Amino acid sequence: MGIYMEKAAHDWTNDSVRIIATPSLVAKSTYFYVQEVGHFRTLPTYFTERQHLNSFLVVYTLAGKGYLRYRNHEYELRPHHVFFIDCHNYQFYNTDKNDLWEMAWVHFNGSSSRGYYEQFLKNGSPVISVDDNSPIPVIIDQLLEANRQNDVRTEPLSSKYLVDILTELLLATSPPQAAEAFLPAHIQKIISDLDKRFQEKISLDQLASQHAISKYHLLRECKKYTGYTPNEYLIHRRITYAKELLTYSDLTIAAIAHQTGVDNVSHFINLFKQRAEMTPLAYRKKWQRIT
Repeated sequence: MGIYMEKAAHDWTNDSVRIIATPSLVAKSTYFYVQEVGHFRTLPTYFTERQHLNSFLVVYTLAGKGYLRYRNHEYELRPHHVFFIDCHNYQFYNTDKNDLWEMAWVHFNGSSSRGYYEQFLKNGSPVISVDDNSPIPVIIDQLLEANRQNDVRTEPLSSKYLVDILTELLLATSPPQAAEAFLPAHIQKIISDLDKRFQEKISLDQLASQHAISKYHLLRECKKYTGYTPNEYLIHRRITYAKELLTYSDLTIAAIAHQTGVDNVSHFINLFKQRAEMTPLAYRKKWQRIT
């Protein structure tokens, strides 16, 4: 785990804001929760050096210039730059003495914070540049206001705002084409083909040949834009259809396996259990009672 270490020069203006929160047991077990949130206008000696803190940190640069040292790399932070780090790792950040750094920030934890962090880091850097009209600084202001009030709504609202920030960060690391057209035309055609033919046996070689694309490029492109390889997408589509049949039909498990394109019943049951966290029969008993 490591021993907590922090050195800092708390050098910021009198109108800077820092709110420390003490999350409830409910928040810790259920929500994303704020540990600290603030808006700093730094003064020339401002810095923080830290390691082994059980927290995640998002910092948005509003004005001026800052610097971040993290995971053996150094980054310059300018307006509209955001960094998202795991504070267990060593970090050092400070202001430029000639162009004083202004930032909005939040320390948080809980729920699936680490999962979001790991997804974000797949873009290769803890620092990204977002659009001038990004809602992230506004959402941090909303977090500040919610935690100033400190009433029964504060923790669920804080969790909502943190999810909004994390969602914006993940969307900002999506491929540019995805923001414009969701899926490029050639990927749309492939996904449409898989949706129509998911009950058939489809090999990667066949799919690549039919769409005149190299199978290696096909793998990369599908994963990049859909989050699935073609085979994973087929399985996802088959399991979704199986859920529909289990809920709204009286077909046997073997017949449903066949209908979804999986000939081996044991294999179908294993695939279903891995993704639905219960057997097909348990799923049927649960959801047929509900519906």
